[in-house]
Amino acid sequence: MKKNIYYSLLISAMVSVSAAEETRQVDKHEHGVGELNIAIEGNAVDFEFFIPGADIVGFEYEAKTESDIALVNAALEKFEKFDNIFSLPESSNCNLVNSEIGINQDDDHDDHDEHDDHDEHDDHDEHDDHDDHDDHDEYDEEAHNEFVAHYSFNCGNIKEIDRISFPYFTTFPNSGELEVQFVSEIGSTSFEVEGDEPFIDLKGKI
Repeated sequence: MKKNIYYSLLISAMVSVSAAEETRQVDKHEHGVGELNIAIEGNAVDFEFFIPGADIVGFEYEAKTESDIALVNAALEKFEKFDNIFSLPESSNCNLVNSEIGINQDDDHDDHDEHDDHDEHDDHDEHDDHDDHDDHDEYDEEAHNEFVAHYSFNCGNIKEIDRISFPYFTTFPNSGELEVQFVSEIGSTSFEVEGDEPFIDLKGKI
């Protein structure tokens, strides 16, 4: 996922102490909480979503059964249509120029996968009795798969983006909250968005 625009703007914005204080670091793997970065530079708008699998499909382990795989594929298809996730004012004349949708697996789980070193302990027979460990792999509490979506737009009237709405909460009922980090050439700010008020007000922020 490309984060160049967001982070380059964020770094410049954080020169201001007040802007730095507004910027929150979000635990991507807190169930019910997704992370969204929005960056506006010139006529370009970038959205980057990082959302725990539990919020989207109800689990974060790797999908292996047909039913779980079907749930994941259906969710990815919903992400492919950005208007299932968020909407911009029509007057802004924003056109999608690029999108990338996928699933990331947390490094904690990668370390867990490196548990293969135990294969070298063939004489460690009692570990073989740890068969419930295999079941644990499927529903691993340390597994933190997240859905990642990146959308880039070019807008004819960027100043018209005074509000962004999030049908995301209707599309994915398991979702509870979006922690939004917003940055533009004016500065940076943050929002907490929930389903009862699924929008952010950007008046005076672009």
